[in-house]
Amino acid sequence: MTATVVNMPEPVVTYANWFSYLSEDFVSENKEIYRSIRITRALFPHRKLRFVGDAGLDDQEIFRWVVQVKGEFIIRACQQRNVEVCNDWLDRWEAESLPDLVATVPLSLRMRVAFTHARKTRIVTMAIGWFKIRLPETEQVLWALVAHDPDRKHDLVLLTNVPADTERDARTVYTEWRHRPRIEHPYRFDQEDGLDVEDVQVQTLERMRRIFVFVLVVALFVYHIAETWPRHAVLWLRHLGGKLGLASDRDGPYLLLAGMRAVFVTTATLAFIA
Repeated sequence: MTATVVNMPEPVVTYANWFSYLSEDFVSENKEIYRSIRITRALFPHRKLRFVGDAGLDDQEIFRWVVQVKGEFIIRACQQRNVEVCNDWLDRWEAESLPDLVATVPLSLRMRVAFTHARKTRIVTMAIGWFKIRLPETEQVLWALVAHDPDRKHDLVLLTNVPADTERDARTVYTEWRHRPRIEHPYRFDQEDGLDVEDVQVQTLERMRRIFVFVLVVALFVYHIAETWPRHAVLWLRHLGGKLGLASDRDGPYLLLAGMRAVFVTTATLAFIA
């Protein structure tokens, strides 16, 4: 889950999916998500927050929690739910199936978009439409945005409480949704080939939280060096990181981390010899 703090250059990443179902102090996934939402608001009490999430967050309870902290959300729909649409002629809400509405919505906006996967990029002209809906159970008014990929004949449906009445609004909602994958790069650096937090095994949720905080601090330290140290020093560290000429070789923070690791290992070895 990503929390975009308006007027800040980068989205704030809140990790709500790192915990063990075997931990005795773990209650539920939703409780951890709610905690993440509350903490984000506490850290940014006067900022506008916009939470961007994948289909796993398509939950009316989560919608309500975001509204409670005076936030906004853009979440990919996954449930085949019934919704209500406003009949302007009769001035009332009428029940409709969301899939039926998606299939008939006018796609009036065109956006040229680049998708990158497995280091390959494809350019697609996405067709986008949008309409206002209401959830029958809670009577919460939302907007549904449909992004149609003509190459793969696939529809992406987003639910948001951000008003999408114009083409400009719809373009903003879809563009912010497309920023969500940007968190995958630092997330993967923390999780897998970089700091390997998944290899750390502890038995309680509180210990997990401490490990995650420590790993995030280390990640920030690596990015801090990349941004603030003299260029020649950063290049030297990256040179120490080295490459093997393999397809699995990584650039950016991975290479810098490898160089820093070489320095620490050398320092520890010399200290032991001394």
